[in-house]
This record gives sequence, structure tokens and C-alpha cells, in this order.
Amino acid sequence: MQLASLSFLLLGLPLLLLIYYCIPAKGKQIYLLFSSLLLYSWGSWLKLFYLAGFIFYDYIIGLVIGKYKRKKIICSNILLCSVILQVAEMVWIRSIMQMYEDVMFLIGIAVCTLQGLGYLINIYRNKYPAEVNFIRLGVYFVMFPILLAGPVFSYEAYLKQLEYRKLNIIALSDGLSLFIRGLAQKVILANTFGYIFKELKQISPDYMSMLTAWLITIVFSMYLYFELLSYSEMARGLGKCFGYELPKNFSHPFFTSSITAFIQSWNITLVLWFQDNFMNFLFPQNKNNNKWKYFLGLIIMGILIGSWYGVKLQFLVWGFLMGVLLVLDKLVIEKFIRKRYIFGLLYTGILLQFLWVLFFADNLKETVLYWKAMLGFFNGITDSNGTYFFMSYIGLLLIGFYVATDLFRNIAERFTSAKIGQKFVLFTPVFQGILLIFCIAFMLYGEQNSMLWLCI
Repeated sequence: MQLASLSFLLLGLPLLLLIYYCIPAKGKQIYLLFSSLLLYSWGSWLKLFYLAGFIFYDYIIGLVIGKYKRKKIICSNILLCSVILQVAEMVWIRSIMQMYEDVMFLIGIAVCTLQGLGYLINIYRNKYPAEVNFIRLGVYFVMFPILLAGPVFSYEAYLKQLEYRKLNIIALSDGLSLFIRGLAQKVILANTFGYIFKELKQISPDYMSMLTAWLITIVFSMYLYFELLSYSEMARGLGKCFGYELPKNFSHPFFTSSITAFIQSWNITLVLWFQDNFMNFLFPQNKNNNKWKYFLGLIIMGILIGSWYGVKLQFLVWGFLMGVLLVLDKLVIEKFIRKRYIFGLLYTGILLQFLWVLFFADNLKETVLYWKAMLGFFNGITDSNGTYFFMSYIGLLLIGFYVATDLFRNIAERFTSAKIGQKFVLFTPVFQGILLIFCIAFMLYGEQNSMLWLCI
């Protein structure tokens, strides 16, 4: 059951919260585990068996690594085999799901796999002992708010929050407010940009003008951003409702002045996972290490991040190019843009638009055609299609850019801190209710688009 569905919004969520706040504290973890399994396996019992097997496998392997942690050779071999097995399984399943678009039976496998591998790697690194409580570990792996699209949540942070979870009316109110905001970003912004993108994608790239080609890349970047951000914000909101403070996954990545700044604010928990469990584990940066070895690690990390988004060759190329650009940042760009911030903004913004083509092009040949169209090789600077879409949706694009930047948050904070704004704060529940009604209307009458295949 998806978070942005009427069945979850009108039936599933109210029922889940009502039961959760009514049952005793000792039963909340068990309830959260079984309700997460139920929501995940909705419509197919195959999902339930897979997820139960996944929890049991990592639970056993964690205990084995914990038992033999003093015998590094045994532990390292067990960990290596487990990493290879789980990554191979994820790639195989995702390959099947991307070959057959109607086969969507294991959405969330990438998030679940990363959390499982991070759990095992950090037992090996002695960050915490192996978990003996099966229920506690199971909730961490399959907590339904984060299972579909993240954010990736470290087991260490999860353990700390078990001691001081906040379950009160304020946390519930804040959580529902954040969930509604994420829902609005999904059904109003992401779905609308998705509709425009589908219309533009019907135009062959070798018939596109420069304006049309840039429009499709910009619209796609807005679509992708609000799609991933919305599920992350809905997850964070639901986490608050159930007493967990999930980490922020996006921090206004547009209008950053370098690729490094962009990668630090885009899908933050995913990047941090690879930094902690890959870079700091295998390519630590210190005075004794060769910097070129560290740069090689950056490129490999970029490829791995790209592969997380999908198994197609374009995603690997995207990751490789991101890794190369990160190395270029370290060597040249970051020093150059310290006094040239505007240049950094233009440099990063233009490069990112070219890189996003790798996400939606069907193959590398089509990618090159889009790049040529963006440079004006085919149909000049503008054409009737580009002019029509630009004039029709320029207002929506400006709204999207506005919401995606710090400007929106800064104005909202200044307004609420003013005297007149403090009066409007009293009517926040009314505004949230109106926004929820708009979301339901869009869900009933709007077109549903989803890019969950990017994080299955």
C-alpha cells in the first residue's frame, strides 16, 4: 500500500494511529512490525515471505559476526559473502522489475538492503553489538514509512531513539503536518511535473529545439526532486507520529555552487551511507593515504550511488561522471569558485541538467541526441512546441523553483515571526485541512505518476 494513495490516507493511516496510541507501550514495537509487514505485503503474500526471510537472514548473520568478531578472517569472509549475496539478489530482482514494468512486487528492496548491509558492516566494525531482540531489529528493517523510498536510517541512530521516543499530541500534530506537506509535494507538484514530462517525452529528441530540450531536462529534474522529496517528507512525518525522528534527506540541492555541495544536499542519507560504509571503511582520507587512492574511491562511490538508482548502463555512467566531477571539485573547482560564486552556480546548474538526461533517456544513443538538442544542433533555438510548453507552464516552473529553494523557507519563517504571522499560526490546522482537501481532489481527478522504480 503506497503512502500517497486514498486507501492509505482515508483508511489505513487513521486506523494505524488509533490502534498504536491505544495499545500499551510494551506492545507498540510488535504492532509496528506486523503492521509494516501487512502494509508492505498488501496484495501479494510473496512480499511477506521475502521480507520475513530478509529479516531472519540478517538477524542470524549479525549474531554469527558478533560471535566471531575476534576472528577477523572468519568475520570478513562472512561479511563479504553476505554483501555479495545481497547485492547480487537486489540487482537480479531490480533487473526483472525494470524489464517487466508491471512486476512491482518488491518495491523498497534497495532501502532495505542498504540498511541490512549497514547493520552488518557496523557490527563488524564494533560500533555496536549484534542485536538479539528479533522484534527490535525487524522494526528497524521494515518500518513502513521508510521502506518505500527512504530516508536510510542508521541502526545506531535507531537505538538511541528507542530510549527517548516522543509520543504525545505535539509530536503527532507535527508529524501529520509534515506528512500532509509531503503529500502535497507528491500529488500536486511531482505528479504535475510528471504529466508535463510525459508530454514532452513524446517528442523525438532529433526534432527538438534547444528550448524544448532544456525544458524537458528542467521539468524532469523538478519531477525527480519532488517525487523523492515527497516520499521522504511523508516518511519523516509518519516517523514523528510513531515516535521516531527520521533524518532529513534533501536540503535544497538546487542553486548549489559545486557538485560537492549538490551531492551533500541531494539524497543526503544515501550519500552518507556510502561515505560511512564504503569510503571511510575502504578509502579513509588521512595523511598516510595517497590522495589518488581517495579520488579513485570517490569515483567508485559515484558509480555505486548511480547503480542504486537503477541497473541500466545510463545510471552507471551518471555515477561515473558524478565521481569524476567530485574529483575535479577537489582538485580545481572548489578553489576557483571561492571568489566566483555566480560562476559556480552556472557551472553546477548547467552540468546537472546535462547529467539528468542519463536518468530518462532510453539508452546512451538517445542521451547523446538530447545533448545535441540542448546545444541547438537539430531544430534551432526555439520552435512551436518549446514556445507552447514554455508559455503554458512557466508559472508552474517558477513555483517549483521557489518551493525548492531556501527562499520559500526563509520567507515563511520571517512571516511567522512577525506579529501578523503569529496570528495566522493559530489557524495552521485550518490551512492544513484545506491543503489536505486539495491533495484528495488531486488524487481523485489528477494523473498519478510514480518513479518509485528509482528506489526499489
